[in-house]
Amino acid sequence: MTAPKFCKTKIVATIGPSSWDMDILTQMVEAGVDIARINASFADFDELKRVSQMIRKISQRVSLILDTQGNKIRVAGFETERVLKKGQLITLIPSTKDITNEDQIQITYDNLNKDISRNTIILLDDGNIELKVKEIVDNNIVCTVQNHSILHPHKTVNIPNSFLNFPLLTQKDKQDIEYAVDLGYDFVALSFVQSSKVVKLTRELLGDSDINIISKIENQAGIDNFDDILKYSDGIMIARGDLGVEISFEQIPMIQKQLIYRCRAVGKPVIVATQMLESMRYNIRATRAEVSDVANSVIDGADAIMLSAETSTGKYPIESVETMNTIALSVENILTPQVVYGRTTASLDTDELCKSVFNLTNSLNLKSVLVISQSGKSVQSLSRHRLSIPIYEVTNDFKRVREDNLLRGVKCYYAQSLSDDRDKSIERAVEIVFSYGELDFDDKIAIISGSSIKNKSINSILEIATVKDILGR
Repeated sequence: MTAPKFCKTKIVATIGPSSWDMDILTQMVEAGVDIARINASFADFDELKRVSQMIRKISQRVSLILDTQGNKIRVAGFETERVLKKGQLITLIPSTKDITNEDQIQITYDNLNKDISRNTIILLDDGNIELKVKEIVDNNIVCTVQNHSILHPHKTVNIPNSFLNFPLLTQKDKQDIEYAVDLGYDFVALSFVQSSKVVKLTRELLGDSDINIISKIENQAGIDNFDDILKYSDGIMIARGDLGVEISFEQIPMIQKQLIYRCRAVGKPVIVATQMLESMRYNIRATRAEVSDVANSVIDGADAIMLSAETSTGKYPIESVETMNTIALSVENILTPQVVYGRTTASLDTDELCKSVFNLTNSLNLKSVLVISQSGKSVQSLSRHRLSIPIYEVTNDFKRVREDNLLRGVKCYYAQSLSDDRDKSIERAVEIVFSYGELDFDDKIAIISGSSIKNKSINSILEIATVKDILGR
C-alpha cells in the first residue's frame, strides 16, 4: 500500500470526544495531522495530560497546542431555553446579582456597564441574537431585542467594536499556562488578544520554558494593534469565528489576506481557523464553498489550516483530515513560489540568502532545500516564500522539530549530534534525509549551513550540490 502524500500546508486538528479513541487519533495522524490542539475551555488538567500522553505515544513529531479560554463572556442564570421577541425589553445584570424577574439575564462580565454606552449593539449566541442598549442604570443594562429568537443557556456574548477592560489573563488562563509548561506543550494559543501586554505577561509566566506563543486575532482591538501583537508573538491564529461576530463579516476575507501577508513578511507562522469544513461535523462530504475556503487559505499563503468541531465533536474526524489534506495538495501542486518582502528576526544577510534560494528554484532544477539549523531563523526566513519544493531541516535540538513543524513546507529531522566540521555535518544531514526516502542520488539540492570559520560574523553558506556528490565525499 502506497503511503499517503502530505500537503506542505500544515493541518491543525482539535482533539475532543470524537477523537479521544486511540485508534481514531492514530488514523488522524496517519491522514496528515501535524499539530494537535486542545481547547482549555473544555478541558481540565487530567484531560490535558491524557491527550498529550496519547499524542506523544502515537508520534513524537506531532506538536501540541494548548488553547486558553480567555475572557469569554456568556449568558448565565438559567438552564432552559428563553424565547425572545422582537421589541422586547430585557435587562443584562452581573452574575453576582440574583435574577428577580423573567426579563433579566445574567452575564459573566460584571463591569460591562462601564465599557459601553446607549445604542451599543450586543450580540448573543455567535451573533444570532441582536440587542441594542436602551439605557444603563447602575450596573444593569436595559436592551431592546432586535429579532425573534430562542436563547439557550451558556451562549456567548459579543460586543462589536468595543475595547473591554478585561484582566489580561484570567486565573484559569494562568493555571492552564502552568499546565502547558508542566506537560511539555509546544505552543500556547492566547484567546481574544487585544494588545501585546498579554503576550508579554504570558512570556513572563512561561519563564525559562521554550514554549512558543500564538496570539489569536478575534476582535477589532486585535486588528487595530496587530503589528505590535505580531512583534511579541511567535505566531498568529486568525480565529474567524468570534472575529466574524466582532466585526462586519464581509471584511473577513480581505483581513485574512492582509494578516497572512504581514505574518509572512516577518517570517512568523500563521494559522487560519474556524468553520473550514463545518458541514463535515455531520456530513461525510464537504460543501463546494468549504472546499473553496480551504483552497483560498492555502493560496493566501497560510502556514496552517485548522479543524475545530469537525475533529473534536464531529462524526467524521478522520475524513475531515483526509479532505483537508486532499484540497491543500491539489492547490499546492499548481501554485508557484510566492516571494515576500520584509525583514525577519534573522540577519539581513540570511534574509537575502533565502531570497536568493527562492530565485534559484525558478532557474535551477532543484529538488529540495536542506537547512542545517541551530536557531531556526534561516528556516523561518526561507519558508515564508512558499517554495514549491520541500524544505528539509536537520537540527540537534529536538524541541525545534516540533516548533518548526508549524512552518509551511518544512519537514524537520533530528540528529543527535552534528559535527563542528561543516562538511561532516552536511554529509550527516543528507544521510538522515536520504535514509527516509526523501532524496535520490541524482537529486540536485540547495544546502544552507553555518560556516566552519570560527568567530565569523556572517555565518551562513549556500551550496548547490547533488546528493551523490555529498555522500561520495
